Amino acid sequence: MDGEKLSPAVVRALDILEVISEGSAGVSNSYLARRLGIPKSSASSILRILQDRGYLCRYPDNGRYKLGFKVLALGRKLLEKSAFRDLALPSMQDLVDRTDLTCHLAVLGQSEAVHLAKMVPHKYFKADRTKSVGERVALHSSSVGKALLAWQEKPMLETSLLSLELRRSSPRTITTRAQLLAELSKVRDQGYAIDDEECRIGWRCVGAPIFDELGISRVAICLTGTVADLDDSRLNSLALTIREAAQRISRRLAVAHVEFAS
Repeated sequence: MDGEKLSPAVVRALDILEVISEGSAGVSNSYLARRLGIPKSSASSILRILQDRGYLCRYPDNGRYKLGFKVLALGRKLLEKSAFRDLALPSMQDLVDRTDLTCHLAVLGQSEAVHLAKMVPHKYFKADRTKSVGERVALHSSSVGKALLAWQEKPMLETSLLSLELRRSSPRTITTRAQLLAELSKVRDQGYAIDDEECRIGWRCVGAPIFDELGISRVAICLTGTVADLDDSRLNSLALTIREAAQRISRRLAVAHVEFAS
């Protein structure tokens, strides 16, 4: 946005929506003002407009705000119009059937990866503890995040790394840029990425990038399970399986002339 004048009200409205999306108990006007460093009167005006338009709801008992159903409606429209999601779903189902693991499809966000689709094997259907559609995962610790970062063009990668907060989620999380760059080089050589208990102790993921017809990657796919599900005896074969699935989906996108939006 260099050289362009940003609208403070629009920026604040988007910041408010993002902060509210982080929790489930609702957020107060005063908390938002403190968190974002804006006057309470400004936060109140924006909250009122977002509530009137259906993007926020307000708890009558404590006055806290949560996301409204208009946000869900927009998300559903995005899913309904997602060509690459539709082309990926058959391969996701095949992966779940063959491996008995949960499969996620994620898209590159500004500073995180966002889960766009998810398929769960029958044995975990009632006890699934993995991320849901719409939830975000860190780029530096998740398999989909590392797969997405590894194939970004150098200028975009350098920009991403400047603003990326390498937050520690577990004792195994990468927390320095030097470590991350070394890991991304390894990911490019292998063609897949591994989250080895880096997001959460006891859980592993293997992920691979999906490319559009121009060879650009904005989407990745992964298999997720416990360390027992993805033990050392299975990990390498599952990594090759997810890489091959990503390649098949990429070929489908090329045949359908699908290009990712920047």
